[in-house]
Amino acid sequence: MNAQPPTRLPESKLTSRGQTTLPKAVREALDLKAGDLVRYFIYDGEVRIAPVRPLSRLFGVLKYDGPPATLEDIERGIIEGACRSALGDDWSPETLEEDRAVAGGGGRR
Repeated sequence: MNAQPPTRLPESKLTSRGQTTLPKAVREALDLKAGDLVRYFIYDGEVRIAPVRPLSRLFGVLKYDGPPATLEDIERGIIEGACRSALGDDWSPETLEEDRAVAGGGGRR
């Protein structure tokens, strides 16, 4: 994520009940609609506000045009990712198959 310089936005007044209206520019910047939830974070005497997004709003965020992945595909991806993480760039799927053969075929099929 690239840090961007802060943008100066309009101010809003705090009511006697501790309420304020988020300026339109803030609502637009955070893509907030009526009824949306926001979360507050306090850092070094400053308050930061972030939208609370339901999981349903994430639907379609990741694009994949290929065929559906099988459980075997997912398991293979997990194993390959773990091997790359542990062994670095020298690892390859062929290395895993060779190791399985030498070890007597350990692992599920």
